[in-house]
Amino acid sequence: MLINFTDPMFSNRVLGFETLVDRLERISNESQSGYPPYNIFKDGLKFKIEIALAGIEKKDVDIELCDGVLSIKHDGPKEDNSAEEALHKGIAKRAFKLKFTLAEDLEVLGAAIKNGLLTVNLERVVPDHKKPRVIEVK
Repeated sequence: MLINFTDPMFSNRVLGFETLVDRLERISNESQSGYPPYNIFKDGLKFKIEIALAGIEKKDVDIELCDGVLSIKHDGPKEDNSAEEALHKGIAKRAFKLKFTLAEDLEVLGAAIKNGLLTVNLERVVPDHKKPRVIEVK
């Protein structure tokens, strides 16, 4: 079933969810390739995104968090002025841009590259007013 978020019937009946609707529209309009491959892990309230970046240095990767969207980008290889001739190129270093839409309560803790894997660590931060609490009956 395809949902048309611009339909007046839909937008008139759903109030206060404008940012959610904007995010859903953005997700439905994005197409992502399978490059570079990545894993997503969850352990309790912690999340980890691993992205395979063989041969790409940390200075060549841009990570940005804007309006709930985590973007990870590489502009591709710089011009190679060496006299070496490549007989076979099996390691892709091409440009890419990955986007991950994050929930409002997810915080990015940091990122690091080690052994060709970029790891981005996230954690769900539950505000005190959303944590379970015991209500005393009087």
